[in-house]
Amino acid sequence: RKLSRTSMNVAQRVHWLAASILVSPAVYKDSLNDFVQDHEHRILHLAAFFCPRDRMQFSFDELEIPTSDLLIRLVGSYVGPDQWSDTSGLVTTGMQASGLVNTLIQRLAASYDKDASDALDTLLADTALSRWHDVLLHAQDAQRVIRRDAGYQHPDIEQVCRTLDNGDPANAADLAALVMDRLREIAVQIRTGNTDDWRQYWNENSYGRPCSPKPENSCRDALLSDLRQRLLPHGVDAQPEGEYANDTRADIRVSCRDFQVPVEVKRNKHRELWRACKDQLIKQYTSDPATNGYGIYLVFWFGKDHTQPPPSGTRPDSPTVLEEQLKATLSEDGARKISVCVIDVSNPKE
Repeated sequence: RKLSRTSMNVAQRVHWLAASILVSPAVYKDSLNDFVQDHEHRILHLAAFFCPRDRMQFSFDELEIPTSDLLIRLVGSYVGPDQWSDTSGLVTTGMQASGLVNTLIQRLAASYDKDASDALDTLLADTALSRWHDVLLHAQDAQRVIRRDAGYQHPDIEQVCRTLDNGDPANAADLAALVMDRLREIAVQIRTGNTDDWRQYWNENSYGRPCSPKPENSCRDALLSDLRQRLLPHGVDAQPEGEYANDTRADIRVSCRDFQVPVEVKRNKHRELWRACKDQLIKQYTSDPATNGYGIYLVFWFGKDHTQPPPSGTRPDSPTVLEEQLKATLSEDGARKISVCVIDVSNPKE
């Protein structure tokens, strides 16, 4: 009835529309968006409704995620985080609006709901919110951790006993440990076996002599063939190019029942050698709830001369040193769930 009146001024209409999305967001959110969007003065009235100066602070506990998403888009397109962090002491309308956007983003970051994940993904892709990109990126990382932890399934006694008896893995942590153990077995076989398995990873010249490392995918496929044989007795499947959140793809997806572990594969000469663990494995693949944050970074060592130098420090001269240096790039939280495995496939005669 109030919204049907034409006698209201702009500020009044904005406030009534703001109230309406708290009562019936699905019914009124489009009306609010149409009236406020691209009108800075109206957007500031909207921010003022949620940041009143003359009464207690607004409670956002019952605010639905789509409503938070809408408010972030509307208000965040006109103010940036720099206004929220202003330390001049004078509280301006712009500071209130900036604080509102930051509060709503942090609420999304604290939610384990998939809708919050989707909202942060789309907000990051919105060019009108470019000034909030860093804040949104940190919120996305925090929300992924919360969502993973919330989805963790504790094994029961029977599953624990089965795992300790070298049986099937009970969760993603068990699966990651199992895969790492089998990768270590393969690494030993490559170096000490009497079949020269390291040759599988090299191209040969017309005389049958190894001359250059094979492409990354060929190396992965050679390893995957051996890995599958060792995982099959445990009911574990391993497939190339597993699809993960946001249509990203890891080199190998190892899965068992409803949990899985991504394996990112690189040769030691790859230009992204020192960044792929963080930028690909952690940010893109282990965000999937089915991984519970666990992942494996696998690197093939073809020799010191084939190694990409690190951003700082000395070039590693052995697979052991490379593995330690890659582990050192992980944060404390990352080191708990991300394993690094460097497999030596270099020519023993060089």
